[in-house]
Amino acid sequence: MKKNHGACAAAVLACGVLLAACGAGVAQASTPNERIVCSTLPGQAWLGEKKIKAIFGVGEYLRVDFKVSRTQCYEFYAIKKNGDVVEAYYHPVTGEIVKRNVILQGPGAASAAHAPASAIGY
Repeated sequence: MKKNHGACAAAVLACGVLLAACGAGVAQASTPNERIVCSTLPGQAWLGEKKIKAIFGVGEYLRVDFKVSRTQCYEFYAIKKNGDVVEAYYHPVTGEIVKRNVILQGPGAASAAHAPASAIGY
């Protein structure tokens, strides 16, 4: 039985290129230059999930996804009732907002898209 190692190697290489191309298209919340490390303190020192969700104001949103980021921040992805999408990072010990991005979708989004941060409400 003859083995075709060249064809197998080409197939493996093609799969690797395809996976790399797919991975390159994945959206990232922060680029490596923007990485923010919130805390190095142990989890016992952190605010509880219920408290940080209250600080974030989960009741103002239609949907909220919550997690602990790899950089030890409390991380929220949420959709406001008007359709705006919010990404927010909170310090897990102090509850202070570290970073917040809003993608405007609701009424007036075109006019507010380039408004200063103070005009958007944060």
